[in-house]
Formats: sequence, structure tokens, C-alpha cells
Amino acid sequence: MPKTAFCHFEEDMERAESILQHARTLERAKRKKSLHRDLRFSALAMAVGAMDAYFCDAYVDCLTSALKAYSAGKWPGRFPAAYAKQKLPAGVILDTSRKQRPRWGLRMAARSIMERDNMLAISRIPDEFNAILPSGQKLWTCISGDLAWWGARRFTKYTYPELVKATGTRYAKVRKEIASKAIGRIAESVQIRHDWVHNCGRPKNAVAAISYRQANTRINEIGWLVSCFEDHIENHRIA
Repeated sequence: MPKTAFCHFEEDMERAESILQHARTLERAKRKKSLHRDLRFSALAMAVGAMDAYFCDAYVDCLTSALKAYSAGKWPGRFPAAYAKQKLPAGVILDTSRKQRPRWGLRMAARSIMERDNMLAISRIPDEFNAILPSGQKLWTCISGDLAWWGARRFTKYTYPELVKATGTRYAKVRKEIASKAIGRIAESVQIRHDWVHNCGRPKNAVAAISYRQANTRINEIGWLVSCFEDHIENHRIA
């Protein structure tokens, strides 16, 4: 993955954390409750946005790398259907104005897809990235150990030592439950962001509440998931 994608993610997460810390300062100063509450929601919303932007950039890179590898005859076996079905703008691909970087059109064409899309539906991530991962390294179960290493039951249900002690069918079950729990938690954060952005934090009638601890925990969970994903993709991607 281009290092700029993950660097941008880290920078955006720092911005989210700064907003959250400012909210805490206002809370300790006993400023208007709605103000620091709104800042906590805004911090989490920004963290979710950072995750979305990262996954979009990552997808563009993976799709571009796969297309380049296949066009150069370096892709092993058949080209994955998940990438083959993508509709890319022919005009961008065939643009010959970039003499020094003739394959740059592939990246620009891939990027055009994400300009009108997003990766907020966390359940779709495997569909978009498994094509570039070899058998045995598919998302999300394959990174269960990394996710559990953080050690927070609220995020993964099981701790890493519990995963290691599991054997046989129990081990496979625990891995799946770890991945399911983690993705479920991230999906909840995405929903909180949706409620905040689209109806000002009113999922029903009253404005929802979120504490500093809750916001901080969810922001950290997003950071850990993306870090685990980045490491896995970089260590196992086919192209």
C-alpha cells in the first residue's frame, strides 16, 4: 500500500483524538454539556471518516496493482472475478498524455470508482480485498489473532491467550467469533457516525449520549482494526 494512505489515516486519527481531548478539557472546565458531547460525537465521526478514506485508498491501490500485474503477465492464474467485473472509464485508461507514466491511467480509472463510492459498509471489505489475498489469508478470520492481541473483550469477545489455548473445532469457532465481534463493534461506530451526520445524533427523538471513555474506546478500536488490516495486506497481498 502506498505509505501515504496509512500516513494520512494516522494524521486524520490524530485530528480526531485532538478534538476528543478538547472535548475533555471543556468537560473538566464545566462548560456547556451539549458542547463537549457534540465534540465527542464529532471526534468519533472523524475517526470513522478516516477509516473510510483509508479503505478507499487501499482499494484503489489493490485494484490498480492487480490490473498492472495482470496486464504485464505477472498475475498468477485467472484474474479474480471481483476485479474483472469493475467498470472503468475507458477515456482515462487510454489517455496518452502521461508519457512518463503510461500505466498511471489505470490508477486514475480505479480512483474514479471511489469518488462516487465509500467503504462505510464494513461487511463489504472482504469482497473488495480478498481478491488480492491468497488462499488461507482471507479476511476477516485470518487476522483474528492480531485483533485479539489488543486484549479487550468488548472488542473481540476473547483474549489472545484464550484463542491460543483453544484447539480443534473450538479454535476455528473462537477465531470466527473474534472477527464477528470486532466487525460488529466497528459497524456500531459507523452507525453512530451515520446518526450524527444525518440526523444530528437523534437516532430516535432525543439526542444520544456518549462519554469520553466510550468515544475514546471506539476511536482506538478503529485505529487497531486498520493497523491490523494494513499489516496483513502488506505481508500477504499477491500483487
